[in-house]
Amino acid sequence: MLHLVPPTPGPTSHDPSSILASRPEIEAARLAAVEAHGILDTVAEPAFDRITAMAADLFDAPIALLGFTGRSNVFFKSHHGLAATHAPRGPDPSQPTLAPWIRSEFRFGFHSNVPLYSADGHEICMLCVIDRRPRRIEEQQTRRLRALGGIAGDLLAMRLAAQRALAQADITASEVDHRAMNSLQFVASLLQLQSRAAGTPEMTHQLRAAANRVLAVARVHRTFSTQETAGRVPIMAHLRRLCEELSTSVGSEIRLEGADEVEVPKEQVLPIGLIVNELATNARKHAGDPILITFHRVGAGEYELCVLDEGPGLPKGFDATAPSGSGLGMKVVNALVAQLQGQLSAHPNPVGRGSCFKVMFPVG
Repeated sequence: MLHLVPPTPGPTSHDPSSILASRPEIEAARLAAVEAHGILDTVAEPAFDRITAMAADLFDAPIALLGFTGRSNVFFKSHHGLAATHAPRGPDPSQPTLAPWIRSEFRFGFHSNVPLYSADGHEICMLCVIDRRPRRIEEQQTRRLRALGGIAGDLLAMRLAAQRALAQADITASEVDHRAMNSLQFVASLLQLQSRAAGTPEMTHQLRAAANRVLAVARVHRTFSTQETAGRVPIMAHLRRLCEELSTSVGSEIRLEGADEVEVPKEQVLPIGLIVNELATNARKHAGDPILITFHRVGAGEYELCVLDEGPGLPKGFDATAPSGSGLGMKVVNALVAQLQGQLSAHPNPVGRGSCFKVMFPVG
């Protein structure tokens, strides 16, 4: 919460040398309070621009500023009537930060300002009006400027609260993904155990396939819980880890080839990973080694994902998109491709033997 007057300070020493010695520490704490708002060098925001426009109109002045004092300059979050976005701050932290600049730029002019303080008493910004001509200020104008400063403080407090809420939401989402990953791994373990007690080879195979699918989802959740990027994931790094883990789990050689790294929206990572898991597992079952995964850009915002094997090839008349007559794995793949708003096709492997399953889809 920002205040128009600094909170009452605690007991302080009256020794001048003590005050001077504490100035660097005070300035460091003040800068930390400014940084906490995440506002230095950010783009203009209409709410703050309306406040400076009202302040200029209130004083019938050409210039109004909302400035945040950084380490070496003052950043104007809003600058009505002035093109500049920064001004040098005064060298003495105990003096008004814009005073030297105003005296230099508006030598015979007028200015009035309202400082805003953080909850711990540090001045972090000011609402200021400036005129190039000298003038007198009315008490009513001062009260109204303070009221506008209070509105600016409320907006800054709400902005900071929203930033903290988003940060907490990211932490919560990461914790949920981590717990979901652990739960999925537990379910996969139960399915693996159940497969050992299955009465028929077919039942054993189905239970192990189900466990593999659950583990594929768990791998994606692990990616979400460890990624630092907000909203997007480097897909080649994810596919590289996935291929390494699949190689170990299915006991087969699975290689990855691709172009430069591409960041895709997080909502696309799960279907991409599950498609690779289904097609690579199917290739291992029907074709054996080697299995190749490729990922390339084919146009503006359009990408191609392929899973290739060198096995006996596709059955005669095989249609990868047929709504009936295909196994559960292909039904799953078609549903995932639809999530990507992509297209699935199956072809002979260009090397002359085996098959190639290709997914074309846009990356948002």
